[in-house]
This record gives sequence, structure tokens and C-alpha cells, in this order.
Amino acid sequence: METFTKEEIRDIIISIIALVVVFAWRGPFPNFGVDVNLIPYYVIVVITAFLLHELAHKFVANKFGMVALYKMWPQGILFGLIFMLFGLRLVAPGAVVIHPYKFGRWGFRRPRPEVATNEMGLIAVSGPAVNLLLAIVFSLFNGSLFHYLTAINAWLGFFNLIPIPPLDGSKVLLWKPWVWGFLALLAILLLILSGV
Repeated sequence: METFTKEEIRDIIISIIALVVVFAWRGPFPNFGVDVNLIPYYVIVVITAFLLHELAHKFVANKFGMVALYKMWPQGILFGLIFMLFGLRLVAPGAVVIHPYKFGRWGFRRPRPEVATNEMGLIAVSGPAVNLLLAIVFSLFNGSLFHYLTAINAWLGFFNLIPIPPLDGSKVLLWKPWVWGFLALLAILLLILSGV
């Protein structure tokens, strides 16, 4: 398993904090402020939906011998915090950046994989697949937290399957259209069942 760099750990922590603040924000003016009681709730949501999605990309890329690092996108966090003030929960804190090769002891390097190859397809599909699998698992339990976890994971899986670059769906559709279609239908079904 690839280790995490100090910068990567820092970026992950800042991204999680930003997402938790955005989700726990009470709303637009005059309700400014974070609902402190909901912070533990949203920490669980962010870790199970956002972090596991990104780590799936990282670990699958690592399995193929690629260097994959989570990189925070400061502008995405800033825009998310601005949108939050107006009651919109839209934030893009960062993503896993994949470097297609690493240098070995003998100085060789891997050729860059193309978008439609099995490697890139599996890397792209891993994030939304984790979200949809989690949505299915959480849907088996009762309670508001499980309902919310189901809905958030279904939404994140669906959103990332939109076939517009740089979203995962654009790569999955090029790789295997039937996989994209199956997962998109599953995401829509899970969204409907969760009442979103």
C-alpha cells in the first residue's frame, strides 16, 4: 500500500474540515453559524462518502503501480464556503491526482495509460462504485443517520457518474459504456429509494 505524504494528510484533513463546516452550516442570513451538535454526525458522513471515494481511487491506482496523491483544491473550498453563506452546499475540496508512472530502482518508467484502458477505467469506476456499495449497505439499516448516509452516498455516486470531464463518469463511459449505464441506473434507483 502506498503511504501518505505529509502534504496529502494535511490536504485530506483540511478538506474534511471544510466539508463538515459546509454541511453543518445552519443556513443563509440571519441563521449564520455552525450547528456544533451536528459536527460528529457530519464527520461520519464526510469520511464514509467523500474520503472513502477518494481513497478508492488512490488504492486502485497504487495497485496498478501508479503514484496517486490526494490534492486539495483551495479555490474549490473557497467557493464552497462562499456558496455556503447563501445556503448552497456545493463544494469541490480536491481530488486524487494520478501520476501514470513511478521510477524504479533501475530508472525505468511506465508508459502513460490511455483513458479508455482497463487500468484507467477501473481507477475511475472505483470511487462511484464504493459510494453505491455503501448506499446499498446503509439502506439496510433504520435510523436517520443511515438514511442520510444512503442518500449522500447515492448522490455522490450519481454526481460522479455524470459523463462530463473531469468527473469519473466521462472516463467510465469511454471505458465500458455498459458499466456506466448499469451504475448510473443503480445510482438513480438508490436516489429514488432514499427519497432524494
